Amino acid sequence: VMMTPQLFINYKLQSVAHLNWRTMTYKSINTFIDDLFAFVITMPIMHRMACLRDDVIFFIFLYQRYKYRVDYTRVNEFGQCAQPTEEMLAQIEEETETAEANQTVTESSGSDGVRRRRGAREKRD
Repeated sequence: VMMTPQLFINYKLQSVAHLNWRTMTYKSINTFIDDLFAFVITMPIMHRMACLRDDVIFFIFLYQRYKYRVDYTRVNEFGQCAQPTEEMLAQIEEETETAEANQTVTESSGSDGVRRRRGAREKRD
């Protein structure tokens, strides 16, 4: 049941890139341990049904992992992507050129970019 919100997130984004393998491994180990104890130890039928429900959700999650492959061109929450497209590279290059042009304008204006404090004698003038 803990994985149910993740199913909706995966479906809405059509991607599983935001869930790493470590998290999936922990959830799968938890599911299998629950199954093991549910069928080895004498337990009420309702608990066994809950474990079956968890298995169904886990298999849906595995299907989503198979269906929604990781899109390496998608930008993550930090503004980075593994394989940028040509458009992205052109935009980054344009931003770099703009930043360099702004830096040369600042340097050519004569100031070092450092504000100097005026002394008491300069304030009187």
